[in-house]
Amino acid sequence: MKKILLATSAVALFAGAAAAEVTTTGTARMGIVYDGTDTFFSSRFRVIFTASGESDSGFSFGASVRNDQSGVGNEENGDSTVYISGAFGKLTMGDTGNAADSLVGQVSGVGYTGLGDLNEIGWLGKDVTGAQYEYSTGAFTFALGAGQLIDTDGLPATDDFLSVAVKYATDAYSFALGYEENDSDSEISALGSATFGGATIKLKLADRDSAADMAAALSVDYTTGATTLTAFATDNVDFAGTDTFGVGAAYDLGGGASVVGGIVDNGTDTTADVGLTFSF
Repeated sequence: MKKILLATSAVALFAGAAAAEVTTTGTARMGIVYDGTDTFFSSRFRVIFTASGESDSGFSFGASVRNDQSGVGNEENGDSTVYISGAFGKLTMGDTGNAADSLVGQVSGVGYTGLGDLNEIGWLGKDVTGAQYEYSTGAFTFALGAGQLIDTDGLPATDDFLSVAVKYATDAYSFALGYEENDSDSEISALGSATFGGATIKLKLADRDSAADMAAALSVDYTTGATTLTAFATDNVDFAGTDTFGVGAAYDLGGGASVVGGIVDNGTDTTADVGLTFSF
């Protein structure tokens, strides 16, 4: 993603060899969505402000905040983070705190809007405000998170959340394992991925204490030239009450622009979208 230096906002602050700057990046999308009943236009613009610097003693620090459309980008800790990093690792506070979310991740989805993110399984606490510590050595990354789940008003709730995860990654394959718990439930999740030529396969498993059966998701991405074809399937009845299947494609137009579309079936409804995505 190309970074744009804001001449009016980015300043260099010198104290010995220390320096700081503010940059901005952005994403946008526009297109048509079919929600299973109606067809409508859908667009969105996001801008992300990122600040970074380095202290005289050598540790790095920074912060970021996201603004969607013209709305407020930060309510309490929502959509913003602040961090310090160095040889000791990285400590982030704010809109973070789920180590499994950060390291385990999800299988690939489809559609320029994500089509409800129905490729995703698991997550006891996807919206968590708190603190997360990460440390990397060689191909391994470790993460530990703690905080509170965010309620419907975007404010920290009283439900405490803990998570821990580890990931081993090379250019050809990766494996991640995570554990999450809140005041009423717990979950173990794992995701493995492997790349063979132009194809990448991802498999995720999630076992929740309150669910009778394990959830699973599988995706395949195949890239040829500027085109990427994606398919995914989930077995997710005990977690979300539905199994899903999706197919989609993306064509890279260059310069940060792509044509993206997808179709998803959840056993009850079929949804679809097609549009343009941009990164700045």
